[in-house]
Amino acid sequence: MNNLLDKIKFFLTNMLESVAAIYMEKGFEPFKKPLLYSLPIIFGLYFFVYSPTISKLSNKKVELRNIESIAEFFDDYKNAKSRIAAFQRQLPATKDKGDWLNHVLTSTAKVYKVDFDSISAQKEVEISGYYIVSRGVSLTTTYDKVGKLICDIENSPIFLKVTDFNLKKDPVKRGYVKVDLTLSTVFSKVFMDN
Repeated sequence: MNNLLDKIKFFLTNMLESVAAIYMEKGFEPFKKPLLYSLPIIFGLYFFVYSPTISKLSNKKVELRNIESIAEFFDDYKNAKSRIAAFQRQLPATKDKGDWLNHVLTSTAKVYKVDFDSISAQKEVEISGYYIVSRGVSLTTTYDKVGKLICDIENSPIFLKVTDFNLKKDPVKRGYVKVDLTLSTVFSKVFMDN
């Protein structure tokens, strides 16, 4: 290996000495014609060989920048995805969207022995892939039973909220109140379509 390196070194020094001797004798004139022919060929070969890799390199740089920007927010995305899944689990089953609120109201009222004066029709509003479903009820009962009923509804593990509440003292029955309340929940349209 050293022998080969020595030969290359000897060849290069000998070549440089020959070039220097020609330049000292005749100047730059003998080098003009070979340079005029060889430089375009060298530049052409350079661009032919390296030009595709330069465009690939610039594409890879852009791709790397994109991946770095995505990686920067990946943990947020992963956490958001798991939080959304947790929220989705708190939503009621979409298959019984039509009568789920009615079932919740009647079963909870049955537990506390409360009779409804009236139950309104269910209202549905679609917003960004979700249905907000509401149902209103009117009832006359004691203040204590109203508190227990609302506490049971609001503390449900399924997303269920009292969105409107109006309480008036009953002028006829002593110790009773007239209550109008609206109960609302959310159903995911995405899961309904699947």
